[in-house]
Amino acid sequence: MTTPATLVSITNRALQGIGTRTTIASMTENSNEAIQANLVIETLRDELIRMAPWNCANNYANLTYITSAPGTPENPNLPTALWSKGQPAPPWAYEYQYPPDCLRPLWIVPQYQTGFSGGVPITTAVTGGAAQYWTGPPVRFKVGVDQLITLTGIAVASGGTGYAAGDKITLAKPANGLGAPAQLLVIAAPAGVISSVQVFSIFGPGTIPGPFGGSYFTVPPSPISQGSTTGSGTGATFTVTSTQSLDQRVILTNQENALLCYLRQVTDISVMDPMFVEAWVKILSARLAFQLTGDTATANLKTAEANGYIIQARTADGNEGLTVNDVTPDWIRIRGITWAGETGMPNSEYDWGPIFSAY
Repeated sequence: MTTPATLVSITNRALQGIGTRTTIASMTENSNEAIQANLVIETLRDELIRMAPWNCANNYANLTYITSAPGTPENPNLPTALWSKGQPAPPWAYEYQYPPDCLRPLWIVPQYQTGFSGGVPITTAVTGGAAQYWTGPPVRFKVGVDQLITLTGIAVASGGTGYAAGDKITLAKPANGLGAPAQLLVIAAPAGVISSVQVFSIFGPGTIPGPFGGSYFTVPPSPISQGSTTGSGTGATFTVTSTQSLDQRVILTNQENALLCYLRQVTDISVMDPMFVEAWVKILSARLAFQLTGDTATANLKTAEANGYIIQARTADGNEGLTVNDVTPDWIRIRGITWAGETGMPNSEYDWGPIFSAY
């Protein structure tokens, strides 16, 4: 039976790869090997994930709405003569929170079912039958930053009734409907009455000390009531403290109810592809070789080995699934149909090029 890999075993394999006879017992021990590995091991993992759309890190999530252009269903306000803060950056219609566990957005999927299980084709449309599958071209998007207010402190004003530890609470929307409400986790609720809660941070781990919650354009007045909950509790209200505007990463697109496919910050080694893990070990060997011995030749050798595993892993990863290389002819595109496939995301370009640089 194979022993599950850990950060310690990854580090020891990296040390073995450069010929050292030392090992570590803990990532927190006060050895030079552990100290140097701690500085880079997780950063290298995240950098490696970003290098290609790895299947072992591929994830989907409904994006959290922040704001949209005036005149959209979510923002029925009249259009303004000039752009102002609180509207998505031109020329985009929708602005969403950047998922805190996202390392690289890949594409946005149209949020509707357009395939049918039966029916009679009429030119380019199919009528009748029940919705069967998701289809449609990936939607354009852009990553940017916006200056938004976030909540830093949450105190229970009224504990409500019917709550349980583990319930997730989304606060009520701002009065103007713009901004993403903060989300809370119930920590303790004796007899169904909330006594303590914790904020779900919207920032990724290791970015800004938090937790920070919500994306507001104006400071919400306290107390704030519950908007929704995953449990059955009702009646809770909360007193909040907030920051000044902070830079937050956002995703801009023209898709309503956007569904994002992205590379997730995977930390569970057991779900990683074996070649991905081996590439991680090799690039960690390269960094440790340079830091522990100053041997540039060995470091570059291990960097080349890591890049070789990355290329092999990309090949194996790309073969884990059916790739449809349909190209829509220009005489169909001119009729306004940009994509005619049924599954997958053909005509999308993937950046498979980056590799680690030598010393």
